Amino acid sequence: MYCELRIWGFALALLLVSCGGEAQRRRAPLAAAPIPTLPLTSPQNRASIKNGDRLTIAYRRSDAKYDSVVASLDGKRIARMADTAAGIPVKAKTLGAKRLRVAAFAEGKEVAAATVTLTILAPSAPKQLRYTVLNAYPHDERAYTQGLLLYNDALYESTGIYGRSAVRKLDLKSGRVLQQKELDRKYFGEGLCLLNGLLYQLTWREQTCLVYSGESLEPIAAIPYPGEGWGLTTDGERLLMSNGTNVISFLSPDNLMLQKHLEVYSDRGAVEHLNELELIDGEIWANVYGSDNIVCIDTATGAVTGVINLQNLLPNNLRDSNTDVLNGIARNEKNGNILVTGKYWKRLFEIRVSD
Repeated sequence: MYCELRIWGFALALLLVSCGGEAQRRRAPLAAAPIPTLPLTSPQNRASIKNGDRLTIAYRRSDAKYDSVVASLDGKRIARMADTAAGIPVKAKTLGAKRLRVAAFAEGKEVAAATVTLTILAPSAPKQLRYTVLNAYPHDERAYTQGLLLYNDALYESTGIYGRSAVRKLDLKSGRVLQQKELDRKYFGEGLCLLNGLLYQLTWREQTCLVYSGESLEPIAAIPYPGEGWGLTTDGERLLMSNGTNVISFLSPDNLMLQKHLEVYSDRGAVEHLNELELIDGEIWANVYGSDNIVCIDTATGAVTGVINLQNLLPNNLRDSNTDVLNGIARNEKNGNILVTGKYWKRLFEIRVSD
């Protein structure tokens, strides 16, 4: 009798499991059938176009009947096509990779679609800006300059290299060190900025932002962030960081959480290797690592609006085998002049930039 009860119990359990599984299968929604691909002939995937230019969108006519065809850029509708081809002006708020989707509808339902990636470039070539040298000041040729700023007539500099990184306060005209705080040997110092009385110093691969008192250089905090740190500046509310790519990140100064990012493009393509940063007259100025160029970047769109070539700034008689690349930008808010230098340079220059 006991065996019979066990057998009946086991069979009942199997029946319940089977019924439960069948009920779950009945309740599971059916996967929607994929819609056909709209035969898009233009633009090609990964095509580039200047912001403001007209984009040709075209598809091949088929036997299918469409009530309407709608084009969207990054989810925002940009056109309703009356025919199989249309020229549509591109008016993107920011530059870089965008998703173009063209969808056909019939009787209120989407019946075909195609998606491609477009790269939106700056609308025009950047201006080639000129500069005039006003002054040349001594600069520590042992300093691997990473960040530079001027505040209350004192020059603040961040230097790199493991075991030699520091943040320091200098007398501009003599180059004399007034205060200095050396970094732990595990840190490679990078970009530097001052916000609300605090100095923020990035580190290269250590994913740590070191925070100091701007007055005493005494350490206050160490804030983690993801990825590499290169250049740093501020718009008065946020920290703006480069990481060696063409992307500038806007970060909260409290916790370095990402608020938004900006992709930087000229009319020819992405501008990579952005390094030291400075906000000047509402634009981001950036050293392009490995070059003699400073690029001026529209903070709203990411377009490069100007280029300053400083190839001949440091005379040959002040160069030696250790002299490295241009790096370091600081704005003198009192007179609008710009201070620039480089890694292991013997001079820091005060220049005036014009069209």
